[in-house]
Amino acid sequence: MLITDKQASARLDVSRKAAALFWERGVAATSGDDIAAAAGLSTRTIWRYFRTKESCVEPLLAKTAERFLASARRWPAELSLIEHLAADAIEHPLSAQDIEDEVAALRICTLTTTDPALRTAYLMVHDELERGLAPVIAERLHLPVDDLTVRLCAAAVTGAFRVIDEDVGRTVIVEGKQVSQAEVLALIDQAVRDATNGRFGGPVDP
Repeated sequence: MLITDKQASARLDVSRKAAALFWERGVAATSGDDIAAAAGLSTRTIWRYFRTKESCVEPLLAKTAERFLASARRWPAELSLIEHLAADAIEHPLSAQDIEDEVAALRICTLTTTDPALRTAYLMVHDELERGLAPVIAERLHLPVDDLTVRLCAAAVTGAFRVIDEDVGRTVIVEGKQVSQAEVLALIDQAVRDATNGRFGGPVDP
């Protein structure tokens, strides 16, 4: 089913409201009716947009994933991944809403460790990230997008980002510590290179 821009915007608004309620009240204590009320919609509309209350967070999480994919598609061959991410963050800075969404996504990430249904929604978004990464990896490795190496690298890189999200989320949200951009980029660099045995993450020949 095709989703219009208006529907996508409405789904993202619901997602933000659901994420806030899950964080404030807990997932178990939040109902579909609660989410609908917070979003100013009928409960019937919520169930038309989402299959479960936990899946309401998917558009918010997907926004972060899609931002990374957009950056990955801009990645020049001559730069390493962290060199590109550092430069791209300057050229495409986060808005105040983007930052708020990033914090909300990290909060949801920390909740997924104890809520299987919420983790399912979280992993659904990472599955889409894996699919989106495959063409980027294929281009940099000069291989067909359906090549086994490409598919394995896409799965490994996605897994690496999931681990980083969970570690950073725990450090920032649960432990209340600050993590600098340089520290996050260093973690990403190590995780991606380790996960792919050094095949991915560095500069490549055009």
